[in-house]
Order: sequence, then C-alpha cells, then structure tokens
Amino acid sequence: MLRPIVDIAMTLLLLLSMAYELIGPVSAELCEKLFGLSFDGYEYGALMHEAIGTAFLLLIAFHLWLNRHWLMSMFKGRYNASRAVLVLADILLIVDVAFLFVSGVMMSRALDLYVDEGMSFARTAHLLSSYWGYVIMSFHIGLHFRKFPLWLLAPMAYGVFAFIQRQIGDYMFLRSEFVFFDFDEPIGYFFLDYIAVMLLFAGLGCAVMSVCRKWGK
Repeated sequence: MLRPIVDIAMTLLLLLSMAYELIGPVSAELCEKLFGLSFDGYEYGALMHEAIGTAFLLLIAFHLWLNRHWLMSMFKGRYNASRAVLVLADILLIVDVAFLFVSGVMMSRALDLYVDEGMSFARTAHLLSSYWGYVIMSFHIGLHFRKFPLWLLAPMAYGVFAFIQRQIGDYMFLRSEFVFFDFDEPIGYFFLDYIAVMLLFAGLGCAVMSVCRKWGK
C-alpha cells in the first residue's frame, strides 16, 4: 500500500517542480487575494522550488529503499529483453537524479553555496537533468503497466503536440538554454500539457515493454 502512495506523491511533485517559475507568482497572487499578504512571488517561487525538489529527492531515496531488493539483485541472474529495459531505465534514472541533486545543491539559495566558477555547469546540468529526467521517469512509469490501455492513445497524440509546443526537445538537447514560461496563460494549461507529455512517454514505455514481453516468449 505504501509504494503506490509514494509513487503518486513523486509524480505530483515532479509536475510541480517543472512549473517552478509559475508557482511563486500564482501563490503570491492567491495569498494577496485571500489574506491580503504581499511578497515577491519570484523569490518565493525559487524557495518553493527548492522545497519541492528536496521533498522529491527524499521520496526518490525512499522509493529506492523500498525497492532495495530489486536494486541489489539488478546484475544477478539471467536477462531477457524486459529485464534489460527495466535495468537500463533504472541506471539512467539513478545517473540523472545524481546530476539533479548535485546541480541543485550548487545553485541552492537556502544553502548559499554559490560558486561562480561552477554556476554555468550547474545551470546547464540542472536544465538537462530536469527535462531528461522528466522524460525518463515518465517512460519508467509506463514500463510497469501490465498492458497498453487503448484510452491512452488520445492523450499520447496530444502529448506529441504539447512536447513540440512547450519546446521540451529544445531543452533536452540544449537548443535553448533558457526555459520559456507564459505568465499570462492559466497554470492549468501548463499542467495539462505536461501531463499529456508524461502520458506520451509512459505510453511509449508501456509499448516497448509489451514488445519485449512478446519477444521474450
């Protein structure tokens, strides 16, 4: 029962972390309307992003601990196509999360470890590990589907459009080193697009695993 709760919490935090520039201003506007409080939304957003990222990394560590037996037996026994894909995805995720953690610590405002010489590397590493991580984690989710649900085809089709529209490929391959956020659009549209992209790669992961299972037979 604990594992699905952790997985759902990680997914929600992953989505929130991708909206880091939008959360602060939206929260500031909401607090001003509801409570009459006024503060710098962008500064608050940066601190919220660090808090969300920290919670996300702690949940990943807990997730790894819950699956420690799988990790300890990762390189033991015989391999088939399904297991090879799962292990490869896990290794890529572990490497990605390591870069995410190190670059996040280097840029942390709360820890105040600003090092001018390494900041360019940290920003680039954080950008790459964030967007590659989002795609790989979404793919990883799909690897654990038992069968491909046909209802997934529609959001996957929209996910292709959202992937292009949100320029996610540009960030993954550093064609753009600065992430663009439209502060005039409702934040719900942002989450709708990113959920669609998540479902796109989860669907691809499920499809790959289905092929591997058939091939393994």
